[in-house]
Amino acid sequence: MTRQTFTGRAVALALLTMIAAACDTPTEPGESGTRYDPSETATETRNGVTLVISYNSSTERFDGTVTNNNDTTVTDVRVEIHLSNGTELGPTPRVSLAAGESKPVTLDASGESFTWYSVHVELGSGSS
Repeated sequence: MTRQTFTGRAVALALLTMIAAACDTPTEPGESGTRYDPSETATETRNGVTLVISYNSSTERFDGTVTNNNDTTVTDVRVEIHLSNGTELGPTPRVSLAAGESKPVTLDASGESFTWYSVHVELGSGSS
């Protein structure tokens, strides 16, 4: 193998390693990167909005609540779930939450096979 071929392969390997590492880190605003076992309940708070959600293997869906713990209304609240198999569930429709208000959250995972999931709350009309 020539030095040039070896260098090219080393560069390709380094790039693949960086890409793989990037896939294991949060890529969207509000993602904590926490991975939950399907039997665990996820609880995450972002800017005073708390999501509590868990997977129900009998119904193959995620059920929970999103709560505004602020003293003012929060608009355009959405929830997404990322599965270990690469599937993204959601986002849910945008809702406004008055101060102290909670609303139910349900995301269907029918037919999905996964070993962990991560969740995040999106706020506002942008990508945040």
